[in-house]
Amino acid sequence: MTNYEPPTDIWQVNSSLQFNEPLDGANDPRWVDTYAARGEASLNQLAQALGVDMSAGTLRAAPERGYYLFCGHRGSGKSTELRHIRNKLHKRNIYYVVFADATVELDVHNLRYQDILLHLASKLVSQLNEEQVAIEPVHLKKLGDWFAERVEKQEKTKQFALESTAGVKGGLGIPFLAKVFGSISTAFKTNSTYKEELRLSLRNYFSDFADAFNHLIQVAEDKVGRPLLFIVDGTDRLRDDDAQAFFVADVHPLQQVRGLFIYCAPVHLTYETSQILQSFNKVFRLPMIQVENKDGSPNEAGLETMLEMLRLRAHPDLFDDGVARKMIDSCGGHPRDLLRLLQNAISYTERDRFNAESARQAV
Repeated sequence: MTNYEPPTDIWQVNSSLQFNEPLDGANDPRWVDTYAARGEASLNQLAQALGVDMSAGTLRAAPERGYYLFCGHRGSGKSTELRHIRNKLHKRNIYYVVFADATVELDVHNLRYQDILLHLASKLVSQLNEEQVAIEPVHLKKLGDWFAERVEKQEKTKQFALESTAGVKGGLGIPFLAKVFGSISTAFKTNSTYKEELRLSLRNYFSDFADAFNHLIQVAEDKVGRPLLFIVDGTDRLRDDDAQAFFVADVHPLQQVRGLFIYCAPVHLTYETSQILQSFNKVFRLPMIQVENKDGSPNEAGLETMLEMLRLRAHPDLFDDGVARKMIDSCGGHPRDLLRLLQNAISYTERDRFNAESARQAV
């Protein structure tokens, strides 16, 4: 997509506009660097907490462990920015990033800490398997033993274990664990009948799992030659009770797994309870794009950023004079609302152009 050109007619705009799907950061030609337009937000703040010198593109001093929250209002662009962070930090001389999207890979309407931690173990072993990172079986024994003792030998999950290991050859190794933990993640996503039993097994024998997972993280870091960083998107979509359980009540087991973790969190939680601020090392909030200064004057950086978002989704020639600015002024610096306005305006266009009336109707 290096030769990307924005759509030049309304039909193309309509078919290509997917504002509910995050962009893959700067790898997507429609991505716009919004940090200068967000006021207090800065990628450097998060990078510094992780010991990364962004100007030099190197890791200076990684924390031994850390649990960070990344939050912002719905539609502010969190998922896109998390993917941008992943792409910036997943480098040979920085971090080995393991990225999970709970909205796609799990069931955010019924999610517990067990689901996330088992899924992260699945993501790690799958990534190591895909990249053919060799790890000796002796270092995988702890995770293998946990599965054997807590899943294979338990009456209620014995059949699940048989199904999970069917067709796997070669004994204990990364391919075996990738298959096993992949099956567990699938069970959590599809609300399998084994879901609650697997959760119960992990809760009752959590220290065994945490010890095994911690050992794998340490060995993996030695093999890939850099620290691991886990980024979890989608956990900001949890329902209120589930969010309270995940980020407050169950924070202790989350932090028994030693490493570096970034979780996307509901922004309201970071204002409503001081406990969450005490439990996590730092909270990074992603503000909306600033289109107006405190004195009421236009914020030119913000306006230009929003205008660029429109230009990349609909060619500038498709807008009558002043129409793009009308949409920007009406969305209040909210990226998703801007794209929703653009989509709504398509229904009211005349002569295949965005005119003042179509913008008014959309607003």
